Amino acid sequence: MGTTRGLRLDRFFVGEGEGGERVDRFLARKLGISRSLAHRLLRAGTVQVNGNTVEPSRRLNPGEEVQVHWAGPGLKPTPFPLPIIYEDEAIVVVNKPRGLPVHPVGPSEEATVVTALLARGPLAGGSPERPGVVHRLDAATTGVLVLSRTERAYRALVQQFKERKILKEYLAVVEGEVEVDEGVIKGRIGRDPHAPWRMDVQDSGKEAQTEFTVLSRKGGRSLLLVRPVTGRTHQIRLHLKAIGHPIVGDELYGKGSGPLLLHALRLGLFHPIGGDWREFQAPPPPEFHAWFAEEGNKFLRQTERQSPPSTPKRLGG
Repeated sequence: MGTTRGLRLDRFFVGEGEGGERVDRFLARKLGISRSLAHRLLRAGTVQVNGNTVEPSRRLNPGEEVQVHWAGPGLKPTPFPLPIIYEDEAIVVVNKPRGLPVHPVGPSEEATVVTALLARGPLAGGSPERPGVVHRLDAATTGVLVLSRTERAYRALVQQFKERKILKEYLAVVEGEVEVDEGVIKGRIGRDPHAPWRMDVQDSGKEAQTEFTVLSRKGGRSLLLVRPVTGRTHQIRLHLKAIGHPIVGDELYGKGSGPLLLHALRLGLFHPIGGDWREFQAPPPPEFHAWFAEEGNKFLRQTERQSPPSTPKRLGG
C-alpha cells in the first residue's frame, strides 16, 4: 500500500494459489467490496495489472502485480486538511468544517468531504458520484460525520440508519429562551412547492420527530441538545423554527446572518465489522465556547453518555 501523485495506491501480488482467478473476483476479495464495484473500477481504468488496464474477466497469473489507483469513479481528489476523528479499514469519521459540502453537486473542482477523503484513501458504497456517503450534514453545519470504505460497511450503516439504531446528538443555539426544559417536536416534512430549494413542515410530507433538552438560557437565546429521531432534510432547522425558536445564523429558515450555530456533537453506531457499539464526538467550533465556559461541568454531565441509548445489544446479538 502506498501513494502516487497525492492519491492512495493499493498494490497486491497474485499468490501461487490465486492464479487463474478473474481480476474482478480478486479485487472484490482483497478490498472487501462487491464484484459490481470492482467491475466499475476496472471499467473506469482505476485498476492496472502489470501497469496495463484490463477487462474484468482477465485471468490472473501468479506473481502479477495488481494496482488500484484510488481516485474515485469520475471524482477528482482534492487534498484538504480534514479533521479525522477515527478511521479503520471499514469506516472513517470526520469533524466536518463549516462551509464544506459533503459531496460534489454536479461538475465542480470545489473541495468536498468526499473528494478530500479520496485523496487519502478509498471510499465505497452508494452511487459513484458520492461514494461512502451514508448520511449528510448541510454545508453550513459542523460536526461528526461517518463515511464507509467498503460496500459491506455501507450496507450495514445504511441499515442502521433505516432501523433508527444510530445515535445522533446535536448542539443548537436558538433565538429566544425556550420555556420548557425538554420537548418532542413532530411535524411531517416535504419540499416547499413554491421554493424547491427549501423544505417545509406540511401534512403531505414524511414523518419526522425531533427531541430536545435545554442546556442553558442567556441573553435571549438558548443552547439545546437535540436528538433527531428521523433524518429528514433540514429537519432540525425546520422543527426548531416551527416552535418559534429558529437556529441562530439560519439564513434559510430564520432571520439571522452569520455562522449557523448547529453542530453534530455525537454519533453512536454499531461498528459494521465487529458489531460493537462505538460513539464518536466532535469538538464544537469556537462560536460555542462561551456557552461551555459558563456551564462547565454541568454542561459536560448533561451531554456525557457511557453506553448506547436504551443499552442495545451487540448488533446481531
